Amino acid sequence: HERRRMDAETLRDSMLKVSGQLDLTPGNGSIIRHRDILINLAGNLHQPSNHRSIYLCYLRSSPPPELAAFDLPDFTAVTGKRDVSTIPGQALHLYNNPFVLAQAQHFAARVLKTTEEPVTRIRFAWQQAFGRDPTPDELAEADEFLRITKNELGDISRTWASLCQALLVTNEFRYVD
Repeated sequence: HERRRMDAETLRDSMLKVSGQLDLTPGNGSIIRHRDILINLAGNLHQPSNHRSIYLCYLRSSPPPELAAFDLPDFTAVTGKRDVSTIPGQALHLYNNPFVLAQAQHFAARVLKTTEEPVTRIRFAWQQAFGRDPTPDELAEADEFLRITKNELGDISRTWASLCQALLVTNEFRYVD
C-alpha cells in the first residue's frame, strides 16, 4: 500500500497512547446534551479529554482545536472522502499546540520513569513512538541532542520533553508505511 499520513483523529489518539494518557473507556456523552447550558452560557464547548477522538465534541462551525490543522471534513456537507493536504501550517501547529506540548511532557515523564540510563531511555522512547529500536546513528544523535539541550535548559524534564516532542512531530510518527 502507499504511504499515507494519519488522519487528525488517529494522530491525536496516537499521541495520547504514546504519552500514556489515552483513556479507552467510552466517553460520557457530549456537552450538547445540556442544551440549557449551551443556550444560556455558551462557553468553550471543547472540554479537555483524554478519551479517543471519536468521543470529542464536533460542532459544524468549531472543530476541536487540536485537530483543526489536519484536513477535518466539512461538517456542513456530506463528505465521501477527505481532502489530504500537507502544508507548513500543520508542522507549525505540532510545534506550538498546547495539546502536543502536554503530550510530549507526559511522554517524557513515562520515559524518565523507566531507568536512569539515557541509552535505555532513548530506546524506550523509540519503541513507544515508532515500534522499533533506534539505529546507531539515531541513538548517537539523540544522545547529543539531550546533552546540548540539557546544557541550554538546565532541566532534565524539559530536556526529555523536547526530545519526545521531536519524536511526535516526525514524519515517521505521523505517516503509516
